[in-house]
Amino acid sequence: PSSKKKNAKNANNRGRNNNGNNNDTTNDDKLINSKKDQTLIAAALQTLEKDMALLDNFASSQSQLSGAEVGLLLGAVLASGLGPIAFPGTSVTEVLAPAAAAFTASITIGSEYLGRVAVADGKEIAANSIQCAAEAEGFLANAERVKAITPLCVGVGATCASFAILAPTIIDALNIGGSVIMVTELYLFFPLVSVLAAAVSNLALEETRGFASRAINVGVRRFSSSGTVGRSWLSTSEQVVRNSKSKTDRWWSFAGSVLPAPILGSVVGGPSLSAKCIIIALLAAAQSAYFLAQAERVVARATDAVALKARSAAVCDTYANQGARNSAILPFTSALSAFCAAATAATVELPFLETISTLYGTMGEVAVVSTFPVLSSAFAAAAAVSKARCEVDAEAAAQAASTLALEYDSMEDDDPVMRPFQTVWELVGLAVTSGWRSIKRGVVEPFGNLWRVGRRAIFGFRWRRRSDGSNGKMVEGGEGLV
Repeated sequence: PSSKKKNAKNANNRGRNNNGNNNDTTNDDKLINSKKDQTLIAAALQTLEKDMALLDNFASSQSQLSGAEVGLLLGAVLASGLGPIAFPGTSVTEVLAPAAAAFTASITIGSEYLGRVAVADGKEIAANSIQCAAEAEGFLANAERVKAITPLCVGVGATCASFAILAPTIIDALNIGGSVIMVTELYLFFPLVSVLAAAVSNLALEETRGFASRAINVGVRRFSSSGTVGRSWLSTSEQVVRNSKSKTDRWWSFAGSVLPAPILGSVVGGPSLSAKCIIIALLAAAQSAYFLAQAERVVARATDAVALKARSAAVCDTYANQGARNSAILPFTSALSAFCAAATAATVELPFLETISTLYGTMGEVAVVSTFPVLSSAFAAAAAVSKARCEVDAEAAAQAASTLALEYDSMEDDDPVMRPFQTVWELVGLAVTSGWRSIKRGVVEPFGNLWRVGRRAIFGFRWRRRSDGSNGKMVEGGEGLV
């Protein structure tokens, strides 16, 4: 007994160890997968950062100072340095150097102004795009709210169809077959409710289409160019005709949701009232399901369009923020240029300039006088680069906002919005492909390995490759029994 207990205990310990090893392996796999996911996410974020900095790097690599600006800056620096050489011992030096520094500071301040204006434009465009995306979200929410009644109608229609089939049994169970009025009312009640549910589903579908269309098309005219707006312009009379046609189509659609089921049921059902009611209830339930599918398709397109608008607004706001980030240095460069101008004025007014001229000569005086104007010119060049980055980011924000003006509601080939049926087929193909890969990796390949191992173990031969002497090709053969 003691040996049996020890063996059982050892078996239990081995089972626990195996379970622990399996759990550890599973946890290790999860940890590895999570680390891979974090690595992929980090790589994707780095790619986004590089893409955002691409325009700024391109703007920085180009010459941002025009020929006139370069000439003016060089002229200011040369004027500040040539004062002691061309007019030694005069007060001209005290005027030229501060004037040159002030002129370069004005160029820096002008760059700050232009950069700030570009950032303000980008911010305003981003705010309008975000507002447009928010309006689209509101219309989509209304469409979702209206669509919420459609699944209930489908459930009611399916329930009524089931009770219509069970109506004869209910009549027999209640023993009311002798009352023609009650039997007729019971037979007609379920198809009537099913047809009513189909009509409500159709009305909900029309309302959903209206809100979804508004969600898709909001901002199209707001962010379109003048030529695009001219092509899609409708006069007052055309708008009236279009609205009238839309309302007429809605009434026809309502009639089409109510009449087909009773008409087909009365024609196809035969002489039995029970059969006619069953067919009517089933057709009405099928109509409700069809309207639900249409509503889901419409809402799917609207959701995709709203997501595209939100993404465009986010990109626009991102570039606007990037421009604000680049403009943050502009006040500092302006302050440094102003400091250089003030320092230049203080340098030429202080008495130690004559001492420097006496000790180091004219070149020492030139070096002292032109130091701050040179620094101010460098700050002006830096401000010009930052200003160019702000302008590039503002233009990128405007281009991102212009994508809100795409004709999302068109069913042409260049329609960027999701097409539900095409998307479903693509997803089915991807699912089949990935499933086949999993089956091949998990089932086919192991069985193939087992088959090769078993064949070699049982039959004791293996495939070899030998050279064909006639043409030098490698052929299979050479079975050898072990």
